[in-house]
Amino acid sequence: MGTFEIGVILPGIAVQQRDRIDLREAARHGPSPLPPLARGRTRLIELAAEQTRPTPFIAIGATSALGTATDLPSREEIAAGISSAYARPLAEVTDIPLTGHPKEAADKLAAYRDAGATSAIIGISGGDWRAQVDLLAATRHLLQH
Repeated sequence: MGTFEIGVILPGIAVQQRDRIDLREAARHGPSPLPPLARGRTRLIELAAEQTRPTPFIAIGATSALGTATDLPSREEIAAGISSAYARPLAEVTDIPLTGHPKEAADKLAAYRDAGATSAIIGISGGDWRAQVDLLAATRHLLQH
């Protein structure tokens, strides 16, 4: 099993793939981004090899509100914000927020890792940020063990 890092990402070039093939793939597999991610990773490796370049890291973006504190936004509230900000259908983004127990977040991030993601860029959506960072650290620990 490969490594998966949660941490500070240095500035770089981000490439977001949104083409008709991805939309057909998403329609075929439902709202999960995992099939296009795995296919995109394969193509990225091929293109990097053609240029004799190392494979770039592949990052996913997510937002989190982990734990059970009463001041946390719900998955649905976070998803509604993502849907509005990125003009994406709510059903397409409902699974993006990391909520609940660190084990749930680790399981979701492990699926991305298994599909080819090497990094996660995670924003904190609410609550005590120190507590959220501690819960993300617990999530990272679960991913590593």
